[in-house]
Amino acid sequence: MKAYSYSRFSSDAQRPGTSIVRQQTLAEKWCEEHKIPLSTDRFKDEAVSGFSGANLESGALARFIALVKAGEIEAGSYLILESLDRLTRLNAWQASGLLQELVGLGIIVVTLRPEMRFDHNSTAIDLLQAILHMDNAHKESARKSDLGKGEWETRFRLARETKRHIGNRVSNWLTLDKQAGTYYLNEHAFAVGRIFELCLDGLGSTAISQTLNAEGYRTFNKGKRWGTTAVLTILKNRAAIGELALKDGGEPIPDYFPAVVSVETFDAAKNMVTVRQTGKITKQSADFNVWRKLVVCGACGSNMHIIQRTKFRYLMCANRRYGACEGSKNVRLDESEDVLMAMLLHLDALSLVMPDPDKLNRELQAAEGRLLTEREKLAIWTEQLKLHPTVPTYHDLVIESSGRIKALQADIERLTGELTGGEKLSWSEIRARIDLTDKPTRRRVNAFLHRLGVQVRISEGYLLVQRDVAVAMFAVEKNRIGYIALDNDMSEPWEPEEMPEGLVLTGGVGEAPKLQQANAIAAGVKKRLRTGGIGGSAVGTLTVPNGRGTRRITKST
Repeated sequence: MKAYSYSRFSSDAQRPGTSIVRQQTLAEKWCEEHKIPLSTDRFKDEAVSGFSGANLESGALARFIALVKAGEIEAGSYLILESLDRLTRLNAWQASGLLQELVGLGIIVVTLRPEMRFDHNSTAIDLLQAILHMDNAHKESARKSDLGKGEWETRFRLARETKRHIGNRVSNWLTLDKQAGTYYLNEHAFAVGRIFELCLDGLGSTAISQTLNAEGYRTFNKGKRWGTTAVLTILKNRAAIGELALKDGGEPIPDYFPAVVSVETFDAAKNMVTVRQTGKITKQSADFNVWRKLVVCGACGSNMHIIQRTKFRYLMCANRRYGACEGSKNVRLDESEDVLMAMLLHLDALSLVMPDPDKLNRELQAAEGRLLTEREKLAIWTEQLKLHPTVPTYHDLVIESSGRIKALQADIERLTGELTGGEKLSWSEIRARIDLTDKPTRRRVNAFLHRLGVQVRISEGYLLVQRDVAVAMFAVEKNRIGYIALDNDMSEPWEPEEMPEGLVLTGGVGEAPKLQQANAIAAGVKKRLRTGGIGGSAVGTLTVPNGRGTRRITKST
């Protein structure tokens, strides 16, 4: 039978020491003395708590037990420990249960300081000795934990009162100048700034980590490559704006650290992350999907995925793919992107062709991020007010927070108006000035529509919804794109002399339609495109006309 060594230390502060080496060396010597081969698979947990049981949840000890249960480590094998407190520092009941579980699985547990052996032949006295040892270890850890909590409470109090430093256990891009008692940004701050920059460019956590790896940014630990978890953790860490979040439940301290990014940038990135996490459409290919998290099936509301059919790609309802949606309709991807251009025309997307098209987007993202934060605060104060209805402070905080939310909502409404306002673009101008073959432009268009709260529901037509309000219905017929306005004031009639060549007009007003009504409206738009009816909104033509792969048009009767 083989022996397996398990070694552990609890905190990052112990990394510079030789704890693991010492524990493994002791195991090697014991195996040599007892002529038992030691496995080259060394189980070790570095900076993993035994007091909290973290090594049992996801650490090397958890892996060892899993291998035993799977039969990959044979019953009768040895588990070599420096002492029982390396195994666990849980309370006596839990710790003794763990030891008995290992023995029950057929593992012989050997401790070296003091040297003890636990197997099926162990007596009640042996078990009692183990329980006493583990109980002492637990009590010692609990004592240190209480001392540590008291120490941190003192540090947090001094930080709040005098902005005194809290020590070295801060974010990796910060270094403590012990003489000055202040923090400064180290070389890792460049990676942090780059992460926020890429996030505002529209990249998700996977694309950001890939970019950081490609550009050679060093990770903050021993890992060689960036991953999505590290990126998302940094994007949510308010230390990036210089804020210290206290773990004692108190209000955070602003301007405590040197900031890497501005509050506006942080709030904008927070909003981008929230939009991605709550969006419904998934990534499809290496080419950026301009419809990403914007389009859903008009029949069932599920995701629309990009699929390949012969030489063309289509948007397809995910449920239809598995036979669970009968009312959905596949649409050609290139056709849908032509319709997207018509939607941009309807929304007067002037900001996309301005000299600094991202400025308003950043301001709007920042405002929406602040609104998310303020709503979270309001929820906390409201809950506290329910628990303590006689405390006037919570009542005041709820009123103040509600007022800030109203102000932010007004600011968002203003920025949205500026983002969509300005001179009207013609069909030819928007086609010439917004190049959807350019990947950065596709990202900008997608981000622009997200900022406006746009969703497109596809059935017989393309229902344009903005912040849960139906705005217009778009449809395609005879290679032409038409739409009818469903709101009261989004569009003004075009004069006949303003009509670009190849455009036709439709018009009308209505409320948010259900599926059957939406399909009827789309059919009406198509009929007007066939018969040349005049309404009140402008449309354009398909890039790839019928006869070159677009779906066949059924002749009207």
